[in-house]
Amino acid sequence: MLAAAAMCASLPARGVPLRWPEGTLRGFPVVRDASGRQIASGTLTQWIEDGNLHVSATYEFKDGRTVEEKTVLQQHPELAQLRWSWEERKGSEVQRSYSVDFTTGHAVAHKRGEDVREDRLDDARKLGQAFAGVGFMYAVKNLAADLEKGGEIELIAVAFTPKPRTVTVSVRRDQEGSLAMGGRTLGADRFVIHPEIPLAFIAKLFVKAPDQYLWFYQPSPPAFLRADIPLAEPSDPIVRIELIGGPEASQPQSRRPPARSRR
Repeated sequence: MLAAAAMCASLPARGVPLRWPEGTLRGFPVVRDASGRQIASGTLTQWIEDGNLHVSATYEFKDGRTVEEKTVLQQHPELAQLRWSWEERKGSEVQRSYSVDFTTGHAVAHKRGEDVREDRLDDARKLGQAFAGVGFMYAVKNLAADLEKGGEIELIAVAFTPKPRTVTVSVRRDQEGSLAMGGRTLGADRFVIHPEIPLAFIAKLFVKAPDQYLWFYQPSPPAFLRADIPLAEPSDPIVRIELIGGPEASQPQSRRPPARSRR
């Protein structure tokens, strides 16, 4: 118990150590709704430029929407997200967009027909501790080995409700087992990202802040398999992003890790 508590207290203050360096990659994820029906096809591309990792993901929805997410991360001396943006279009018209520069804390949110909302988020400037969107996939991948030992690790999430804000989240492994995807059964661990938001604050905002789930292939090196996350804002419907397309993926055959103490 004391060892787990010490890990939770020490790792976030120093950021996310880089265990699995990234390089050039192209993938073709799919997006499903809560029933498992495929609603979008995606293309994800990552590459190294000016010493940093650049990631671009585009999703074409069957209802005519297009979502594009971009981010830049440094990998040395530790993993840190530098910039992030997300945009949803219908035809040529932007429906909503969000962005944050982690080096300055400047965050912008805009919805069609509404005023632009801007803010300076001081907590977002804690490089190596603050992440948004797809940045959490890279953060959890590099923290997986520590989380397998038990306990939790706290990070900072940049969220849009739609006003830009930051919130502390706890990350822990909550399941281990297998996941059937694309006609294969793969060993997988599930990690939960839980927003640590006071109930009174949620009631004031009338916003539901759901847990988010990421599945990674095991054994190491870990590889992203699936995410159950809101599309953009916490109040959006949960969607499932899968790395391996094909027929509807089954629910994981999983077991919970041995009970661990929580702070």
